[in-house]
Amino acid sequence: MKKALQGATVALTLLGGGEAVAVEWMNNSVGFRYGQQFTNPNNPDEFSKRIYSFTHASGYRYGSNFLNLDVFLSDSRDPRKGTDHGGSEVYAVYRHQLYASRVFDRPLGTGAIKDYALTLGFDANRNNNFASAKKRALVLGPTVKFNTVGVLDLSLLYYKERNHTGIPGAQESDHTFDDTYMLNLTWMRPFEIANHGAKFQGFINYVGAKGEDYHGRDTAAEALMRTALMVAVRPGKSVKPNLYLGVGYEYWHNKFGVDGGRGSRTSTPTVNMEITF
Repeated sequence: MKKALQGATVALTLLGGGEAVAVEWMNNSVGFRYGQQFTNPNNPDEFSKRIYSFTHASGYRYGSNFLNLDVFLSDSRDPRKGTDHGGSEVYAVYRHQLYASRVFDRPLGTGAIKDYALTLGFDANRNNNFASAKKRALVLGPTVKFNTVGVLDLSLLYYKERNHTGIPGAQESDHTFDDTYMLNLTWMRPFEIANHGAKFQGFINYVGAKGEDYHGRDTAAEALMRTALMVAVRPGKSVKPNLYLGVGYEYWHNKFGVDGGRGSRTSTPTVNMEITF
């Protein structure tokens, strides 16, 4: 991940030197969420997770950057491999957008569309449970940015994944999946409740089938949704720092591309907390 971020920084610098990467706006937050009905393929049990996160979003002359880092801590029903203690996972998502209106220096949005963008980035994770995943995925493709309050983006992305499994009997423990696509819808709708800031935020990812898995079985298309409704504790509009409290929901169908079976579907409510600064 460090090398990828360094590469992104170099690319932005080449676009126009210091002026190009000068930050025009920035939002940061640290968060926590908790749910009790998480699942994993090949695990017969539901388990709880404590999830700590850091999120960064910023804009510059030609576009924007987004980075989210999650640390997942499971209970003992999703144990660290070879132990009866809860497992852990680190998952990073980075996305960079180049705005067409900024690159070509002319307004391109009309009506319901605010702008068009080229999105590129990666996902990377590492966990220590039975599967021992080590995911590396690249994404690239066009994004439509809708003209609305807050954020509403729809992207069609090329998706390429390489991963690892520690499950015995795999034909290959390190596996490169077939090229496929990802449809992504991301939103953040701000509003107010009795002079307190509030927001409805989340995303939906739909990833097409990606060929065979580690055991030579066909994968299936998978869908993941995470969403949350959050309300600020401190009154006022866009007050920073601020503490947001709320509830969320996660739904995952054919998790990791596993075509049905035990643990391949997650449906869990969560309680959420977020500090913005």
